[in-house]
Amino acid sequence: MNDKALFSISCGLYVVGVECGTALGGCVVDAFIQATAYPATVILCSQKHTRTNECIHETGRFSVSVLRDDVDPLTIAIFGFQSSRQVDKWSQVSHDLHEGLPVLREHAAWYLCRVVHTYEMGTHTLFHCAVEEAEAGEGTPLTYGVYRAQMRHATAAAFQEHKKRLAAAAQG
Repeated sequence: MNDKALFSISCGLYVVGVECGTALGGCVVDAFIQATAYPATVILCSQKHTRTNECIHETGRFSVSVLRDDVDPLTIAIFGFQSSRQVDKWSQVSHDLHEGLPVLREHAAWYLCRVVHTYEMGTHTLFHCAVEEAEAGEGTPLTYGVYRAQMRHATAAAFQEHKKRLAAAAQG
């Protein structure tokens, strides 16, 4: 199978936010779509091995922030290159809480979702969810294709610089 063919599927780039116990977690996803308009439902496919997936299973709720095409690449790196098991990702970005769930301040839109059905599928869990709240933001949503073509390398470089700053700060 040619993996490049899969990258031709049009999709956006999103940050999922969760509350789990006393902590917040989250990750970057590209598998989030509207399923129905009335009632408003969405589908999220989440990698099983992530802390975010575990938290969704535990609470049955999550937020989704639609990334904008002018997003700081470091935001993508923070949520995509680290685990919520080791890092408080939300303390590193501007965000608000809506019903206890974190949402990026700079977003094209955001949603609060409640899981209705769960399906275990190989490496991922498919969550079919009711949309409990949704708000439009500003800017143009970032597509995964634009990320791969224009931001992927900048995201990796931003993360390397971020790690260097953290290491320097730790050494005093």
